[in-house]
Amino acid sequence: MKKSLIHRILLTLVLGVFVLASASAQDAVFLVGSTHKANLALHPGNECEWKIYKVADFADQKDENLALAEDFSFKDGEYQKAEVDITWNTPGKYYLIVEEFNGVIGECSSRRAFAIEVIGSATIEFKELASNDCSNVGNTFETELILETSGIVDSKFYPIQVYYSIDGTPVTTPITVTESKMMKFNDLAIIPEYSDKNQIITITSAKDKYGGDIKVKSTGGENVHTRTLYGIPEISPVTIK
Repeated sequence: MKKSLIHRILLTLVLGVFVLASASAQDAVFLVGSTHKANLALHPGNECEWKIYKVADFADQKDENLALAEDFSFKDGEYQKAEVDITWNTPGKYYLIVEEFNGVIGECSSRRAFAIEVIGSATIEFKELASNDCSNVGNTFETELILETSGIVDSKFYPIQVYYSIDGTPVTTPITVTESKMMKFNDLAIIPEYSDKNQIITITSAKDKYGGDIKVKSTGGENVHTRTLYGIPEISPVTIK
């Protein structure tokens, strides 16, 4: 009776904002470096344990090869509680398996496996590499970005934090970019209105909302935007007779 009861237990797992069903293909895609919360609706009096296995393909046996320690980390090393935070460090395919025990660990149990793919191929770049305006328009400006996520719906990763420099000087506070993909600058330096000036804006790094790394595409200078501000004519004294 005890064993049949525990095998009828329904486990619910939430990773980040993703509610996952039992694994068939991949249940979720995460970026390298991202941290996601896994939560089990643990039944009163039961205990649980989380394990992570690495596979070459999701059709492989789920629990044959434990992932290496460098592939992931549990926050504070805790993996035997209902809610855990997992940081994914290495690209690859994984099965996250949670096992709930009827009482103490080692007794009758039920398991759920979830297929997680971790990618390190997400990239970011400017859509336009140059723009211009009159120098008296003020110090606000916006330009569009391109986020490539290997065919994964990119709405899962927003808002993202984009770090950048202006004329080679790093700006400490990142700009938050939403699904509009517009990078909005509100505090660019004011320049003399009567002089032409180029401002070189360079993306230096970016992270998704879970802290995952987004590579900056820079081979062809795609991370550099040149903003040219043209000086306005300075009016000479006017004499009216």
